[in-house]
Amino acid sequence: MKINSFRLMLREFQYDDYKLFSSVFSNEKIMEYAYMDCITDENKMKEYFNKVLNNCDTMENKNSYEFAVFTSTDEVFIGFADIEIKYHGAKVKSGEIGYFLLPDYWGKGYATEIAKRLIELCFNELKMPKVVASCNSNNFSSENVMKKVGMVKEGEFRKERYKNGKWDNELRYGILIEEWNKVSELCTTLMSSNTYM
Repeated sequence: MKINSFRLMLREFQYDDYKLFSSVFSNEKIMEYAYMDCITDENKMKEYFNKVLNNCDTMENKNSYEFAVFTSTDEVFIGFADIEIKYHGAKVKSGEIGYFLLPDYWGKGYATEIAKRLIELCFNELKMPKVVASCNSNNFSSENVMKKVGMVKEGEFRKERYKNGKWDNELRYGILIEEWNKVSELCTTLMSSNTYM
């Protein structure tokens, strides 16, 4: 699967993407607030990469989508994005979105653009009723992204994440399809009337 946004192209990982994949999950700065630890063992990295590749090759009943993220203009790799699908019985209940960007691309609005495009994919193409995202409570940048895309704070789970020898809280945000549709309608109205916020 390949999807595009205004400045970015997201595609599922391919067999020759190992170095790109590794550059994200071996970077301590990127993984500082992540739920998982930084991967320093190459065998573990290859095992994780092969798991992602196998999932990308799965055509039906996928439990997740993992994307390599590139700039549209010059096709520079900038990070990783994913959707984890959650089920209620046989029905899709929600998708949890996530994203890791290389530090050189922080603070440029790319994470917000990725989150918006993943939410659109979840609602418009995967027909989900809800999309959620979570972050370490100390990761203010990630929380701001969730707010910018219209997500609503649903809770704070105390001592949910263990990292660097201490427990941290986890924040959970979510948005329903009817809420997203209202936001989309408002944006369309503002653009057509040349009114900007």
